[in-house]
Amino acid sequence: MLNRRRFNQISLGALGFGMASCSQTKYLINTSTGQSSSNADLLIWWEQGFLPEENERIDQLIRAWEQQTGKTVDLKLLPIPLIDRQLTNFIEQSASTEIPDIVYSVGVDASLAPTLAWQNHLVDLGDVVNPIKEKYTSIALDHVFYRNQARKERGYYAMPLWQSEDYVHYWGNLIEEIGFTQQDVPKEWDKFWRFWQTAHDRLRAKGRSDIYGVGLCMSAVGFDTYISLKMFMDAYNVAVVDDEGQFLLRLPENRQRFITALQEFTNFYLQGYVPPASVRWSGAGNNNSLLNGESLMTLNLTMSVPLTQKLSNPQYDLDAIARYRQIVTIDRPLKVDGSELLTRKGIKQAIVPKNGKNPALAKDFLSYLVRPDNLMFLLKGFKGRVFPVMPELLKDPFWNDPNDPHLSTALKIFARPSYVPYEVTHSAFSAVQNQQLWAKTVLKVIQDKASVTESADWGIAQIQNIWQAWEKKV
Repeated sequence: MLNRRRFNQISLGALGFGMASCSQTKYLINTSTGQSSSNADLLIWWEQGFLPEENERIDQLIRAWEQQTGKTVDLKLLPIPLIDRQLTNFIEQSASTEIPDIVYSVGVDASLAPTLAWQNHLVDLGDVVNPIKEKYTSIALDHVFYRNQARKERGYYAMPLWQSEDYVHYWGNLIEEIGFTQQDVPKEWDKFWRFWQTAHDRLRAKGRSDIYGVGLCMSAVGFDTYISLKMFMDAYNVAVVDDEGQFLLRLPENRQRFITALQEFTNFYLQGYVPPASVRWSGAGNNNSLLNGESLMTLNLTMSVPLTQKLSNPQYDLDAIARYRQIVTIDRPLKVDGSELLTRKGIKQAIVPKNGKNPALAKDFLSYLVRPDNLMFLLKGFKGRVFPVMPELLKDPFWNDPNDPHLSTALKIFARPSYVPYEVTHSAFSAVQNQQLWAKTVLKVIQDKASVTESADWGIAQIQNIWQAWEKKV
């Protein structure tokens, strides 16, 4: 392994360049050629990419569409928080002329789409989705079938583009240092987590006082704490909401299971197995912690961790190749009862706000965008961080490198079934996530020193209040 300082420079540089470009963005970035939003036929807000190729490829597809149709597009590449904040503000100002025709960001599925569909602020995209339904996985379709409370019905209020998964990454070379092999990592829930605690203790005994065995996020920033806690809740069969949208977490058996899951989750931090800085981690915090050699393992929502070792950096190519092999990607463990623990796939999606100036043309553009060849063109810009929602795209040689250990594992995870997100079942849970109530429940235990029972009851009460308020409003 590289020395700590040199390793930090490489790994953080690889992770940070996409984020740095976002942080420098104070205003909307206009990539169109001379068209202002008031003159262009379409206004598109698109998440500023993690990689430059992500930005370049959407821009190229848009320019090709302009040439084919004679229409013009104002493409704005924006940081994710700005998209969420500005779109919400503009829709609240119903007379705003700045509402985009199309919006894409990773925050759409967890927040914007379920909220705006419920409030009748989105265009129903059924006439775009239905003609190509057979091309999509059933999971992708389930994840964009949102409730419109004003119309008292569900519909396809978002367009599936690609998907993220939940992966476990760890340093294979470090567990070998303490006498383990990859085959020694258990699948059983209790044994799985004890393994990382044992590895932590053994590494500390060998003088590695700067390493932590478990890289679980504990902060109220982003999605990682929410996703990680949900895995523990799923493992303990915590039922939060039923298929009809009824709130179940308050029931005695689910409350007790939630308390048990929360206690186990927070104990890793309280017992010193999780880095103290995890309470402050941002979206890339757990990635950085693993890549810096601070965490032995972590959970992540994309393949960004191994990808950092494949980015172009000729000076360190040989080191990167070695690190790519030292990082190991594995699937979730089994549930506590020994049954299969389903995945929590994130279907990344585009939406069409109802008050945009050209919704019909927006649907025409989306029909063009989701042609299989166009989606594959965009996916290659992600360098394997995310995966297709159209299985036919997996036939492309891009997904078929038999010598890539991360890809082979990711493809197996891709094929596994998934839970439907709470916020699809009932849109109130988008507000729960926006307010970071799952993460705040965790922080009440580890920072406020409240008891697990007190914290769980506080979280349940807060979530129930939101659910009841949403049930009353259109």
